[in-house]
Amino acid sequence: MFEIAFRAAMLFANLCEDGSGRIRRSEAYDGLDPSEKGAISYFLGLTFVKGFAERVLGVPWLMHLDVYRQELRPMVLGRSRPDLVGQTTSGEWVAIEAKGRTSNFDWKALERAKQQAQMLATVGGQEPVLRIGMVTHFDSNCLEFTATDPLSDESHERIHLSLTRQRLFEGYYRPFRTWLSNNPQADMIEIAGVVYRAAPVGNVDVTVGLSTNMMDDNFAASPSVGQQHAENEKRYAGSDGVLVELGPRWSTQNMTREPQQRTDTA
Repeated sequence: MFEIAFRAAMLFANLCEDGSGRIRRSEAYDGLDPSEKGAISYFLGLTFVKGFAERVLGVPWLMHLDVYRQELRPMVLGRSRPDLVGQTTSGEWVAIEAKGRTSNFDWKALERAKQQAQMLATVGGQEPVLRIGMVTHFDSNCLEFTATDPLSDESHERIHLSLTRQRLFEGYYRPFRTWLSNNPQADMIEIAGVVYRAAPVGNVDVTVGLSTNMMDDNFAASPSVGQQHAENEKRYAGSDGVLVELGPRWSTQNMTREPQQRTDTA
């Protein structure tokens, strides 16, 4: 719950809409010192690579590679590697390196991202179908990202990760299952024929849920993949079975204002 609140609060405080549907930096973001901006831009990069992966690449499931650091440690000591490993709905593996920049597009950052993405040679004995390098940045104060899938580079010794689809799903869904199973505020919501167990998250005015089909550990190996469903700007149901619903604080009208000027009922 605290992790969800942290990510939501970070987006709320540091981003605004510009009135034309684009996303810009907030005054609060511009007021940070360079090291703080660097940390925020890193998390923004991860956030937008998740949206890009699902909406464009058909990759609903992404996990940070460091989750598997115990088995990777002997192999990656002193070596660069991608941030994320994931899987498509059809079971193909992908590697993604996500970088964030506080200002204009950085070609050198994209080149490094491409190199890091290529370091993952195989996952579960299979070669990834995509090795994406992506940079999220701000052009004229508006948020953009640039992504590329470079040709495979086998000139370096690369990483082989022993990971199964079942283990990926177990790690991906565990936080949602644990939190929602023990949350007395959790309730059932039906959207487009899918039933979710969902609960509000503190003061960030966000409700998060998980399809009841995926609440059971028995569905870890082969969950019934749902369809993306964006009913309106306030609600998004991902094909991973995760539901995100925004309250009035996140309305378009409110998000065009600076964070300190927003209200609870916009």
